[in-house]
Amino acid sequence: VVATPEIFPLLKVSPLAGRYLFAEDERKGAAPVVLVSEGLWRSRFGGNPNLLGTSIMLDQRPFTVVGIMPVSFQVPDLGGHQEIWIPVAQDPLFSSWIPSRGEHWLLVMGRLNAGVSLAGARSEADTIGGRLAKEFPAERGGWTMHFKPLQADIVENIRTPLLVLLGAVGLVLLLACVNIANLLLARATARTRELALRQALGAGRGRIVRQLLTESAVLGLLGAIFGVALAFASARALALLLARDFSAMPSMQVNGWVLGFALLLSLAATIAFGLAPALLMTSSNLQSDLKDSITRSGSGGGRLRARRFLAAAEIGLATVLVVAAGLLVRSLLRMTSVNPGFNVAHVLKAEIALPRYRYSTPQQWEAFSNALLERIHAQPSLQNSAFAVPVPLADGFVKLPFSIPDHAALPAGMPSTADYVSVSPGYFHVMGIPLLRGRSFAREDSDRSAPVALISESFARSYFRNQDPIGKRLSFAFPPSPKVTREIVGVVADVRDAKLTAEPGPMMYVPFAQEPFWGGDLVVKSTLPPVALVGAIREVVRSLDKDLPVTHIVTMPEVLDGSVAQPKFRTGLLSVFGLVALLLAAVGVFGVVSYSVASRTREFGVRTAVGASPTSLVRMILLEGLGLGGIGLGLGLLASLGFAQFLKSELYGVAVYDPITFFGSALVLLAIAVVACYVPARRAVRVDPIVALRYE
Repeated sequence: VVATPEIFPLLKVSPLAGRYLFAEDERKGAAPVVLVSEGLWRSRFGGNPNLLGTSIMLDQRPFTVVGIMPVSFQVPDLGGHQEIWIPVAQDPLFSSWIPSRGEHWLLVMGRLNAGVSLAGARSEADTIGGRLAKEFPAERGGWTMHFKPLQADIVENIRTPLLVLLGAVGLVLLLACVNIANLLLARATARTRELALRQALGAGRGRIVRQLLTESAVLGLLGAIFGVALAFASARALALLLARDFSAMPSMQVNGWVLGFALLLSLAATIAFGLAPALLMTSSNLQSDLKDSITRSGSGGGRLRARRFLAAAEIGLATVLVVAAGLLVRSLLRMTSVNPGFNVAHVLKAEIALPRYRYSTPQQWEAFSNALLERIHAQPSLQNSAFAVPVPLADGFVKLPFSIPDHAALPAGMPSTADYVSVSPGYFHVMGIPLLRGRSFAREDSDRSAPVALISESFARSYFRNQDPIGKRLSFAFPPSPKVTREIVGVVADVRDAKLTAEPGPMMYVPFAQEPFWGGDLVVKSTLPPVALVGAIREVVRSLDKDLPVTHIVTMPEVLDGSVAQPKFRTGLLSVFGLVALLLAAVGVFGVVSYSVASRTREFGVRTAVGASPTSLVRMILLEGLGLGGIGLGLGLLASLGFAQFLKSELYGVAVYDPITFFGSALVLLAIAVVACYVPARRAVRVDPIVALRYE
């Protein structure tokens, strides 16, 4: 990370050892210094306590290590995994760009002074920006300053997904607690004689409630211990699972805050869902219940109704989770079926970043890319290759303001920015992006030839409408280069740029030879296995520069898969929650129906004795169970309408109230209820009438 020294006190972070960057490190001629992360210090340098003051080589230059930053520190909003920080003045490329007023790529952070509101800061920035635009129209024209709270900027893309997952976890916890309450009530009902005997011997209601609550607390404690152990294991498993697709995700660890929250939640759940069955069990006369249990004239109707209510609640909660999982699954299926606009089969990309100290000029960048492609094309297995900055579905897309000379003014409110891409000849062939009109780039399009550009189909449609854009002119600048007017020589098909779920926007392509860059992606198309290509690519790069690393070599299918990694993760988690909810709901319904069947043994014996067929008994029990499930399902579907609103921003190509998802979820829940009722129903029809009558 290239940063100014003020960033560290601004973020109120202290080094683990040594110091952070100071203003004198920015002065011309200052000795190169570097900060390293705690993770790099431990993994690369073995935690050497004498590392401070020693030199390490970066881009074949010695940098003195002056500080070690704690493992938790990352400059916000930059992404990636940061392990090294150097002053801007020590980067030859960036330091040359800093004085230019035309640079707009720096991330700027600041802390508001006491008494200054965000609105006030924005107003002052607008005033300053307007004045600069008038003084420097070439560099500042069309650019504005936009202030946003840092926390809001960091969490805006993850806030809703995390809230959805938190809500889903809460529903699973509530469902599990309701299930446990149902089981505790069933267990207490089975102990009617014991509790009645204790009451007869003088135990008061409070004493019995405390006993039942103590038993619930023991269960809650055992469950909490198991849950904490599972949390430690799952945190490690998730960290390994997400390491590739979520490289910028902070480390997940079960710390004191997590343990404290889990303890309080377990305590609250134990009291709430252990106390309720205990109070319900002791709310009636246990002596009367004892007589009922002896004569079998009753079955604890109040408690059975409570258990039915709890079972219906389980069905309702499960419905919410199943509907949510169904919506995300259908959304993910729509995402993965989107045509990205380019061919991903047999295409590999390798990221190459030139050391800016040794390659500091555009002429050096162009010379290296030309030599690289020349040697790559000489390899039989790598002939279909090109260079691009950036490739689709990758970070690095920059929107640049543009103008169209001799063209009617754009309608008010219509944006005049487009994604900027620099590519070498052959790029569109390698990526399988169709050329719709005009010509593609050729080797003749160099820094010595007339400036040219290609535009995307959506660009032509939006800004040229029914006109032929071929031969028209387009003006824009990629800093630090000045604005250049280019001739449009071709139109290519749209591609999904930085996000698979976003509609293709306008894009401008320029020849890499006319706008070279110090880093980019080498894309190679070959039918050979990727493993065979990796070695060949590394060997070619090593032949040009033995110290140049080639990083992030991945296939385009992997890039495509990585672009939906977060939706896949959320969908997978919610699907697991949905399956757990179905299991708990099935257990709840099964328990209630089984208890009801067991308590009505005499009734079924009498019905069988007077001629009731097994089919009619099964039908009766199934209808009772379906009635129970229907009530819970109806309430659950209503609750799902509200919960689905939180998923609105996470869905793609699927309506919030998708009828297929809601109807399918209802069928699944009803099927689960039928299966849960069928086993007790079959047990009821196998009861011998004579045995049943004697049982009573």
